[in-house]
Amino acid sequence: MKDSQPNIIAFDTSCDDTSVAVLQGRRILSSEVSSQVEIHSQWGGVVPDIARREHEKNIPLVYEEALRKSKLKIEDMDYVVATYGPGLAIDLEIGLQFAKDLAIKYNKPFVPVNHMEGHLLSGLLLNSKGAGISNEEELFPALGLLISGKHTELIYSPKIGQYKKLGETLDDAVGEAFDKVARMLNFGYPGGAIICELAKKGKGGNISFSVPMKNSKDLNFSYSGIKTAALYKTKELRESGVKDSAWVYDFCRGFLDSIIESLIIKLELAIEQNSDIKSLFVGGGVFNSEEIVRKIGAVAKKYGLEYVYPKGEYRGDNAGMVGIAGYYKIQRKEYITSKEDIQKIDREPRLSL
Repeated sequence: MKDSQPNIIAFDTSCDDTSVAVLQGRRILSSEVSSQVEIHSQWGGVVPDIARREHEKNIPLVYEEALRKSKLKIEDMDYVVATYGPGLAIDLEIGLQFAKDLAIKYNKPFVPVNHMEGHLLSGLLLNSKGAGISNEEELFPALGLLISGKHTELIYSPKIGQYKKLGETLDDAVGEAFDKVARMLNFGYPGGAIICELAKKGKGGNISFSVPMKNSKDLNFSYSGIKTAALYKTKELRESGVKDSAWVYDFCRGFLDSIIESLIIKLELAIEQNSDIKSLFVGGGVFNSEEIVRKIGAVAKKYGLEYVYPKGEYRGDNAGMVGIAGYYKIQRKEYITSKEDIQKIDREPRLSL
């Protein structure tokens, strides 16, 4: 990446992670995340007001650390980028306002970013040495699969910056289903990683679940039904007197198998309906499961598609992915320079891609 590439500082406080990253073009110079998982685990999920207070406390520290590790100063930045939605309203506000204040104080152009576009494009980040995908223009048209705590979506993209939603969850997203089922099993929060880990020790077929929306013929998702089925199944097993340790591995295996199959059915249908696509982009925190990454990768290989997904540290919420989405908006000259217009930018908690 040439030194002529813009220096970008990016912020994300959309949920419970306070994150700041510094990029030079697509190249990550530093990426800092202050996690609140331990704080929220005692409540079984994110408490927005607690998250807001932690963001207020942490963001100046994370900001300074990101700059220090990048070996640059705020004066060296060419653009300030921040998530403005979707997310938890009072938490979005902290990072957004901090970033806006910096842009105004140091007279920098401001770039508001859709958090979900960040997830979608996160696989295009380059590491500190500039290694990564270099032919991104040749990857389009592309199909995107986003699976996170609140979102399960299929996106068609003729090029970066243009998106058409093909399908979405009608109720619970994959991440919500994982967390709610983990709570039933007394695993705590967040539950997805624990379920995926225990599933490795389970045997498929011993405990099975119906595959959500298997025969719907559309590209939408739904996970409230499997959540209810899991509740009845745990109640049935516990009332039978069998110890949790005797069935929990097979339970997690069956649950994960059903989730993965539901994703693959919809993904293959979308690929077959959009024969012009050249690549498959995936993003979102649920892709922290290496098994899901591998199974989705097998689908990409089956259809001869380029498989674009982020490294582990950029699958959850992070400012690096916000920065890469901001980078492409900068290329399209979609930034704000007027101080008055910057101040008018407001959070949009229900923003969609």
